[in-house]
Amino acid sequence: MQPFTFFISYRRRDTAPIALLLKNEIERRLRFVRVYVDVESIRPGEDFPRRIREMIDHSHATIALIGEQWMPLGNTDSSEDHENDWVVRELEYSRSAPLRLNAEDSYGRAERFILPLFANCERTFARFSLPEKIRYLASLNAESIDYANWPGSIGPLLDRIAVTLNLKARPDQDEYPPSDPAKARTQPLDDRELATILKFDDYDGWYVDNFGNSDVRYLTKIFEFPHFNQAADFMALVAGHCRIISHHPEWRNVFNHVTVALTTWDAHRRVTIYDLNLALFMNMAARTVVQQ
Repeated sequence: MQPFTFFISYRRRDTAPIALLLKNEIERRLRFVRVYVDVESIRPGEDFPRRIREMIDHSHATIALIGEQWMPLGNTDSSEDHENDWVVRELEYSRSAPLRLNAEDSYGRAERFILPLFANCERTFARFSLPEKIRYLASLNAESIDYANWPGSIGPLLDRIAVTLNLKARPDQDEYPPSDPAKARTQPLDDRELATILKFDDYDGWYVDNFGNSDVRYLTKIFEFPHFNQAADFMALVAGHCRIISHHPEWRNVFNHVTVALTTWDAHRRVTIYDLNLALFMNMAARTVVQQ
């Protein structure tokens, strides 16, 4: 089964940065999707026309990203040869080409979904000189997004797209157990104090990260083991300890690596003594499983 696939059509001098942002947001927020953007999906030396057609052929939806310089304005004479305009050709082909997918990969669609998305411009086609081949866009229900309001607008926009296409959104946040009153009263360590503590040898390998959120702090480390077996033994040993102390890591295992992030969410996702104690235990557990 292939992922639900979007093709983003855009004019590079118009909305190239927004196209890449949109690709990243779709792949981050929606489950089992893929997004084609020509600058990332076509390798140097490839046959550009053929590759564009292949990407559209394998796409369930095309997003027409429209900015201020998407097409010539309606009150000017167009000197551009639309026959050689790749934006026009992409959008014409998106409508005319059938879905070249088998029934299992079609997501129940009989034809390609096409969404006009206005970015940083008035939500109307009347201002543009539209080539006849893509005038069908004017009859489609369009969406819009403003770059200045991107953080608050992109989530609801993708939620609407997900509902329309019957896609599943990834959860916005993780679920946590009920707050522990004792942990909630625990004083988090300030940055200077935490930096001093992490200089001690006992905390070898641990560092502070906020994962892009300035209001939180994580105590983080990547453990590397000789093989998956030791990584699994390490996680089992730590998990047993966490059941006893009722404090839990956020972690991820890939073969012989275990990436750990510790924070006390009861204390507004800051580092407390609970995290420091668990970090010490994890260092000891890692040495134990390697020496066995």
